[in-house]
Amino acid sequence: MREGNRSDTVYRSLLGWIEEGRIPYEGKLPTENELSQHFHVSRPVVRAAIAKLRDKGLVRSVQGSGTVVIREVEGSVAARSEVLQGSSVRDLQRCFEFRLLIESEAAYLAALRHGPASLKRISECVYPPTHNFPTFMQEPLEAYDFHLSVVAAADNPFLEKSIQLVRSQPGFQVYLRLCNATKAPDPVEHRTRINGEHREILRLIERRQADDAREYMRYHIQNAYDYMIDRIPVTEDM
Repeated sequence: MREGNRSDTVYRSLLGWIEEGRIPYEGKLPTENELSQHFHVSRPVVRAAIAKLRDKGLVRSVQGSGTVVIREVEGSVAARSEVLQGSSVRDLQRCFEFRLLIESEAAYLAALRHGPASLKRISECVYPPTHNFPTFMQEPLEAYDFHLSVVAAADNPFLEKSIQLVRSQPGFQVYLRLCNATKAPDPVEHRTRINGEHREILRLIERRQADDAREYMRYHIQNAYDYMIDRIPVTEDM
């Protein structure tokens, strides 16, 4: 792919992040180095993409602070409210209720039944405690891969079919859209916390502490639900 095409791709992605509110007004873009690693492109390509945003009057460079969003894209203010108005919090609640039932039992069975291959798959979905996370939010489905690997380790095709069904349901689609419309105050801290919870579940499964794995998985999923509900303003008509 030509350099110009690469920079256009990065530009469109960054523009989308701003439109979705993932990088809000007065929020900072990830560093050039972080963006180059994320998009697998050179820093000059990233620099060219940011220059296009600057030309549009969307960002500016602040010495000592990086690149800051200085104007909201038309329609971005309404992005989150559109998600909320077009989605049902009840669907989200039912989705997480189902996940609490299915995935907590899957963690229990994974602790009892896991083998070397399934344990390796789970471990590949977590980062070491010393990992330096970038300043942008994690893609929701990247975190979900960890949960799929735990269910796979339970060695029960009915559980696997159930968790696959979740992804096609309205409640899970609500979750994905809300993730894209909401940004944690400190993405690094947020990703570090989630990874820490994933590591603890892995540790309990690895040690075959089935009861504890079940309870900690429940705690982890409930945390995710509470995080979404606490950060999203809910109107009475939902």
